Amino acid sequence: MNKSLSQPAVPLACRYSTQGTAASAPAEPTQRTWEAAHAKNPAFAVERELPLPRSRKREVGIFIAVAAVTWGLGTVIAFNYQRMTSTPVTAALFTARHNEEVCSELGRQLNFTSSFPWISGDISHLKGFVDIEFDVVGDKDIVGRLVLSSRRTGKQNGEWHTIEFYVRTPDGRKLNCNI
Repeated sequence: MNKSLSQPAVPLACRYSTQGTAASAPAEPTQRTWEAAHAKNPAFAVERELPLPRSRKREVGIFIAVAAVTWGLGTVIAFNYQRMTSTPVTAALFTARHNEEVCSELGRQLNFTSSFPWISGDISHLKGFVDIEFDVVGDKDIVGRLVLSSRRTGKQNGEWHTIEFYVRTPDGRKLNCNI
């Protein structure tokens, strides 16, 4: 080592000495330097077996399982939210709110049954089909099931044709919502 580039020796206080027996009291602190502190120096090296590394397979497995469930649940919630805020759902709810037969049966304030309802079915603007069902409730506290099925004829800018659009009441009657 080049002495001109190295820093001056810094004394290290050491509480225990390698001299003496284990039964004797701790020795007075001795002066050592950083240059002497390396693994080959017996005063600093600890000669013992290293512990075996602990297996973390269980922890990693639990983390992967929790992460997969979280991602899966998040994906399902995101897709349901996308369906809930889509144009066909909001338009169907708007049309059902203004249908006199539905309003007389379920009540005026027609809305989803909860703040985050489950929208069953598929919506594909690209492929040209809408098949959805969801629960609605009015201010009479009667829960109905809104059903909408529609197809697009032609390609991209074709016309949409409604196949089914009704609200099913708890007693099984279908209240037609077609315009």
